[in-house]
Amino acid sequence: MNNAYLLALIIASGLLSANAFSNCEFDTDDADSPNFMDKIVDCEEQPAKISSKKKSSIAPATKLYGEGTVDPVSGIAERPVVAPGSMNHSPGKVFAARQPYSLRPNAKFEQSVTIAIQRLHVEMAHYCSKGWSIENQWTEPDAQAEGDFFLHFSFRCAG
Repeated sequence: MNNAYLLALIIASGLLSANAFSNCEFDTDDADSPNFMDKIVDCEEQPAKISSKKKSSIAPATKLYGEGTVDPVSGIAERPVVAPGSMNHSPGKVFAARQPYSLRPNAKFEQSVTIAIQRLHVEMAHYCSKGWSIENQWTEPDAQAEGDFFLHFSFRCAG
């Protein structure tokens, strides 16, 4: 492999990289150094280490539907128990809630996505009475009925 090819490869990977590290900047003289390839490998590993730290710092969401959240230690599925109609707040805690809705032509208004969103907001207020942020939302089909779906919100209570 010639030095011009390596330099072009380094420049291209540097342009495509989302993160710029000061010790990962190369010039033409670097290609002649004996530890040149080690430096390239070290620079490629740094973004992977940072992204794995970000993933591990994300708290798992407590599911408010189905069986709830499985405790990794006990293996028991748990759901938070709160009094109906009460207003609670857990600063920084992440929850996942879902509501069913239908897109079938014969669906009633009570099965609309509008009502599903309203019910999710009531649930978010129930668990995060001092405010929240919606971190993610997604939809999954209901396997029991074609045209029916579940709208999911992942939300974090305000600190």
